Amino acid sequence: MLGAKQLQILIIILLVVALAFTSTAAVAYWNDVNENSNVVIEFGGEEANLQIVESGDSFTGRLVPEGRAFFIGEYEEATFTYTVSVDKELVQSVNLIVEATDILIGGSNEYAQLVEVTINGTVGEHTNELFNSAVEITVVIRLLEPLDLSEVVDPNDANVEDSAAAFNAIKGQDLSFTLNFSVEPKDEIE
Repeated sequence: MLGAKQLQILIIILLVVALAFTSTAAVAYWNDVNENSNVVIEFGGEEANLQIVESGDSFTGRLVPEGRAFFIGEYEEATFTYTVSVDKELVQSVNLIVEATDILIGGSNEYAQLVEVTINGTVGEHTNELFNSAVEITVVIRLLEPLDLSEVVDPNDANVEDSAAAFNAIKGQDLSFTLNFSVEPKDEIE
């Protein structure tokens, strides 16, 4: 039979192995989720690859509304940077359109209006010229404070019906969104 000291050492070894396995699985899952898939685009029958590479640091922490970052690990915004290019020579410039869609907090879109996604300084969608050099796309995510009619002077400034219910619904929840990258000839966009 194992002694008390040997049992403690065995439990510690098992916990270290379990922690290593869990950490590896979590990192592998995170890498799989954040993988950028490059897109094949077609220009008049000719195919090219739209290369999208995340070039900035990954975000780890908790996103909080402006002025509410009181503790280590809380941030008022998260910034993501992507480098976008085409793998073939273009003879004319095209429009690169980047749009934020499918914004979810805790798997629900009920309070999606509280998430502000700014792409190269434009909220929600941005059009950028793409030619034969890489384009840098900067995406900034902010969480807006839930405000109801009782908390604002101008009724247009209210963004939820019940700010306390909204706060409790989004507090500590995961935030997700989708970035759509597309290319169109310049003359199709007005």
